[in-house]
Amino acid sequence: MTGESMAGRRPAPLRETSSVVRTLVLTVASGGLTFLITNGLHQDMSISIMLSILIGGIALMVRFLVDFEKRLVGVEEMQKAGMAEMKGLILEIGEATKLFGQIQSSRHASLVTELVTNSTRIPPDSPPIIHQFVEAKVRETSELLKQIADGGTATYYGEDRDWLLGLTRTATKGIDAISMAAVDHDLWQSEIGQRYLDAQRRVAEDGRRVRRIFVLDEPAMAADPILRRVYEEQIDMKIQVRLLYWADVPARLRVQVRDLIIFDNALAYETTPTIGDPRLAQVAETRLVLTASRVHECAVLFGELWKVSHEPQPVPDVQRNA
Repeated sequence: MTGESMAGRRPAPLRETSSVVRTLVLTVASGGLTFLITNGLHQDMSISIMLSILIGGIALMVRFLVDFEKRLVGVEEMQKAGMAEMKGLILEIGEATKLFGQIQSSRHASLVTELVTNSTRIPPDSPPIIHQFVEAKVRETSELLKQIADGGTATYYGEDRDWLLGLTRTATKGIDAISMAAVDHDLWQSEIGQRYLDAQRRVAEDGRRVRRIFVLDEPAMAADPILRRVYEEQIDMKIQVRLLYWADVPARLRVQVRDLIIFDNALAYETTPTIGDPRLAQVAETRLVLTASRVHECAVLFGELWKVSHEPQPVPDVQRNA
């Protein structure tokens, strides 16, 4: 036992000893004072002694009752504090049990457990930037999960890659995409574009449907050697490719046409380009649409555009070699 803990235990016996001494002093003083008074009044010695003993006993009982009441009040306060602490503990246990039950019933129980386990492995003495970065990523993931659970819209400011690649790799039924050729002109040569295409290739090779509509501003764009190489490469990857000239888009649908990807007819991935030259535009905002009615509207839009689009025409070898 340490000196500090010993020191912490000493005051209680001292206080108890002090209280006993005060009680004895009060008892003796009361009896002595009574004896002096009765003796001064020339009372019989036996009466003086009896009164002294009686008054001293009464003082002792009063003191005892006062101390008992104080101790009783202290015990009641300790009991109330203990009950409050016990209630808090029971509530915490209840919440923990409820949370544990929710985790166990989830399809992602092992992943949630792994996340918690890995987060506890970060040393407490790690640099503050590490803890702040981890907290930011966990908060970001938590917010995304909340938005998905609420079935609304998740927004990422800028060009997202994790959502795009992750959704492509995990698609179970099919992928339908509307590609604005002018905006996506340089996408397919970029690092993220190559990864995106490779992920789609794997989906198509597994027998899942992958369709893409290239929306062209004018028919002459179909002869663009860069664009032609892009859609021919995608056709070789078993991706169903069609071209759609802007003039062939029904007037009632033109305001709805945008860069859009629909995964499994369950959610939609939309991008908003920056304003300016389409060939120089970049992604200003990425949205993950989870509302069932809006996803259905996107699926209907793709279906109508697919009907009025056409398959790319093969390029003659003379023109190809020109």
